[in-house]
Amino acid sequence: MLENKIRHSNIESVKKMVQEFHSNENLHFVEIQGREIQSWEDYIKKIEDTFKLPTKWPNSIDGYNDWMRDLEWLGKDEYALIIYNYENFLEQDLSLKKVIMDDFAESIMPWWQDEVETCVVGGKAKPFNVYIVD
Repeated sequence: MLENKIRHSNIESVKKMVQEFHSNENLHFVEIQGREIQSWEDYIKKIEDTFKLPTKWPNSIDGYNDWMRDLEWLGKDEYALIIYNYENFLEQDLSLKKVIMDDFAESIMPWWQDEVETCVVGGKAKPFNVYIVD
């Protein structure tokens, strides 16, 4: 059974995964440096660029969640997000960090795990995993 999760990993393991990710043409993966993300604006700009969102700056968390539960424009069968230096990720706004990570755990990853199949005609479950690296 497909299980989308937030996974804690060390840098050595992630380096090996990234090598594999590069060879997987069906995977869209994104790497974020936690030190560079200190505000909603930093985060959403990075997500907009790396996930190639069709519109600029979703104006709310709900808009962001809608786009992250679509992603069909990418034409991929799997998604992965790696957050390096997780301890520094949004360290100036820990409540926003919690909201974003809760959205992955409670909304985005469950959507791709199986909800998409019951909510979208022809929807297909897909792996979407988040790797956090300290």
